[in-house]
Amino acid sequence: MTLRQILDVLWKRRWIIVAVMLAALVTAFAYLQLRTVTYSSQEVVRLNSVVTQGAVTGEIGGVSVDVSQEAVTSPAVMDVAAEQLGEDPGALAGSVQVVIDGTTPLARVAIIATGLSPTQSQSRAAAVASAYTAYVDQQLATALVTLQQRQAEAITEARDLQQAVADDPGDAIAATNLATALSKMTTINLAIESVNDAGAATAVVSNPAPGEPTVPSALIVLLLALATGLIVGIAAALIRDQFDNRLRGEEEIESTSGARSLGELSWDRGVASTHPPLPVAHNDRTDLSERLRTLRSTLQVFLPDRQAVAVVTSVEPGDGKSFVSANLAMAWARAGKTVILVGGDLRRPDLGRYFYDAADGEGLSEILQEHEIGETLARSSVESRLNTTSYRRLRVLPAGAEPPDPADLLARPVLGDIVAHLRSLADVVIIDSPPAIGMADAALLALQSDGAVVISSVRKTDRVLLADTIAALHAAGAEVIGVVANRSRRKLPKTYASYYVNRGAHAPVPQVPAIQDPAASATVAELRRLLDAPSDPAPRSRTRASGTESADREDPRAADSDEAADGPDTTDADRKTASDAS
Repeated sequence: MTLRQILDVLWKRRWIIVAVMLAALVTAFAYLQLRTVTYSSQEVVRLNSVVTQGAVTGEIGGVSVDVSQEAVTSPAVMDVAAEQLGEDPGALAGSVQVVIDGTTPLARVAIIATGLSPTQSQSRAAAVASAYTAYVDQQLATALVTLQQRQAEAITEARDLQQAVADDPGDAIAATNLATALSKMTTINLAIESVNDAGAATAVVSNPAPGEPTVPSALIVLLLALATGLIVGIAAALIRDQFDNRLRGEEEIESTSGARSLGELSWDRGVASTHPPLPVAHNDRTDLSERLRTLRSTLQVFLPDRQAVAVVTSVEPGDGKSFVSANLAMAWARAGKTVILVGGDLRRPDLGRYFYDAADGEGLSEILQEHEIGETLARSSVESRLNTTSYRRLRVLPAGAEPPDPADLLARPVLGDIVAHLRSLADVVIIDSPPAIGMADAALLALQSDGAVVISSVRKTDRVLLADTIAALHAAGAEVIGVVANRSRRKLPKTYASYYVNRGAHAPVPQVPAIQDPAASATVAELRRLLDAPSDPAPRSRTRASGTESADREDPRAADSDEAADGPDTTDADRKTASDAS
């Protein structure tokens, strides 16, 4: 993935990142509320050279002493410190840590004490250091007394031996013992001198200050939680994206299914609250209505100018195929085309939401059931089932009653005759068919058309199902015009907003004879010119009715635009009444 793709993924999955960060912050806050904050204070005591050597060898001048690291937490020290503090010796010993630095000639003993408050840790460190200092002084004093006793004994022994040698100069044993006694006395004298010359056994290097917290501050904990949440959230977003097989936008359509993208239709929350949900039937200029008109113009490139038939299907139920079918039919009608909208979904017809009674009653199902195989279908049988709507140039052929075998019914040869008659009755025929996956209905209808338009849903349609849908239609021999990505959340730049401001959005629509939109024709002509260029593959062949070019080139001055669009038909009597009233 490129950096741009990674950033796009992170932006699309930003709520995962935010949720993980919030969870991390909540966890950190709970930890801050539940944790026990302890404080640490330290006092450093320096030992003189004699005690330093004794801490290593365990003796001073041959006298055993215990001034090691373990002596600090021994009962001899802890009992004295605990009595001074009024605490339990065991609890005090558990709160004390000792570190001896013996790399220097004079060892340093760091006594670190913890407590629930700064003053408690300070008091503990001071008390333990004081007790240890007194203990070391006692150990050194005891050793010195012992050395002095040994010195006196050595002097007495030496004198006795000296007298024996004087009495008998030839006594070799007495002479040897005298030499040994004198050497021992010299060693003891040197040890006593070293103790006396070393000075005080201990010295305080640093007094304990009020304790510092042993745990990170609340700010650091929250910052670490925020950073951890951000990292974990980004990782979760990227992993989620790798395992998310939903369609993300029109840019994935061609790479996923091999079909061309016909564009995106934006999600418009306000459409669901309108009745009927036909945004192109009004003069309101919205992102969705403009994209529907753009889709109409795009399809005109791939369909014949006259007698065109397009099937609108979808990958799954709920993708919005009926919505697109109804609005495409309305968009073509407003552009001056005569349009027939066919309810080809015999299983779950939904056009009644858009055209009410016009989409109800007998329709395609009854026509298919009434005509036996080999029987010629009269055009009047089809035309009589067409219902007019409140919009000019737009009629509806209802789906009719649900048959027990929709696929078998649509497989009858008479379906081709029905579509042929519908072609002769309108410039554009839009067939609203069932979803294409798992049902043969859409493929059977698409075989009788100039191409199928597949509707998918952004962030809902599985890319594998989309590819399977296109493959199923191709396998049946149907022509697939392209795929529409519906319910896109992608917003247009704010600079486009001024183009959607309709100064007369709710003004009455003038009832003028409407012909084909010259702007739309110009756009289509330009697109066809580009597609017919030698460097590009030519579009599929089309059968155009005679006189098409002349019909397309009606006087532009008489053409109406989508902004001056058609509303419900007004009868001659209504016009006369309005004229009389004025």
